[in-house]
Amino acid sequence: MLNWFRNKRVQLPNRTLDEIKAVCNILFIDDRKYPVVDILKSAGWVNTRSVKDLESLDQKEIIEAHIIFSDIQGVGRKLKFAEEGLGLAEAIKDKYPTKKLVLYSAEEQGKLEAFHPAFGKADNRLSKNSDPYQFQVLVEKYAKEAFSFNECVERIQRHIQRETGVSIEFNDVVKSLTKIQGSNNFSDKNISKIFSLQNGAAIANIVQLFITGVGR
Repeated sequence: MLNWFRNKRVQLPNRTLDEIKAVCNILFIDDRKYPVVDILKSAGWVNTRSVKDLESLDQKEIIEAHIIFSDIQGVGRKLKFAEEGLGLAEAIKDKYPTKKLVLYSAEEQGKLEAFHPAFGKADNRLSKNSDPYQFQVLVEKYAKEAFSFNECVERIQRHIQRETGVSIEFNDVVKSLTKIQGSNNFSDKNISKIFSLQNGAAIANIVQLFITGVGR
């Protein structure tokens, strides 16, 4: 497959894991210093940052993040969420549905909290006492989904199959991605046209993030 697009002089990103680590932005929201942040940095995830809380859903750290880990205790207070971290998490996912959000907590959640909408909207949950390795596994998984060439193509294949019932060949996806990159047009309309879809919004999010590193 790589030979195919080398011969066609395709310039689509084909990142190694080290290159993925260099472009992926990870944000921790925690009112206390959390050792996993430094562990991830030491493992090569150099763009791992932390904030004690958010002052705005539009602040730079949240906009730039691809993967967000949020404690559900001690955060969300600056934005006056009644349910603090749970309210903050729900708002983040509502405003940025394409960003990966993982919730964590040092305490067992009560029955009522367990049914909070934030848990259903989050992409995953971890105990704050989980081994750091479990955080690294999720980071690598979600980073590869966003920035790995093969995984991007396969995600598009699965989405089109799920939405339309039509199977699309790997190389046909590559050709479409090449057209999009060449046009530098990541609009829903253009991507819908290229992939022959009624609504290309979901594919547009995948493609734009993969090629440019900037999500919506």
